[in-house]
Amino acid sequence: MTAGGRHSDSPAVALPVLMRLRETVAAENRDIAAGIRVPYESYSQRKNQGLLELTRLLASLKPAASGGALRQALVSLVAELEANRRALGLQLKASVAVADLIARAIHDGQSDGTYDARPWRGDV
Repeated sequence: MTAGGRHSDSPAVALPVLMRLRETVAAENRDIAAGIRVPYESYSQRKNQGLLELTRLLASLKPAASGGALRQALVSLVAELEANRRALGLQLKASVAVADLIARAIHDGQSDGTYDARPWRGDV
């Protein structure tokens, strides 16, 4: 570290952080795509830790991030994060759809039609 509290070799420190973070996101994406049980809490903790480390390095990375291996690692991470966002979005939509079906089935199962206004309105 330098006197200003920055890492003098920030790109060298940042590359492993970026690679770990990208691999964590890629592993979560693979698990989602494979349809296996996904340990979301574990992935979330690992992603949060990686983003925290990256945020701490960010100020010292700006000049170095314009080219080379660091830029390539950042581009790769952004692509992996976008794929992760899409995959998690699909899972969320599917969960909402299943929850709606279950709620509707419970409601329909609990109602025998006695107090239902639909037959009176002609909505049956």
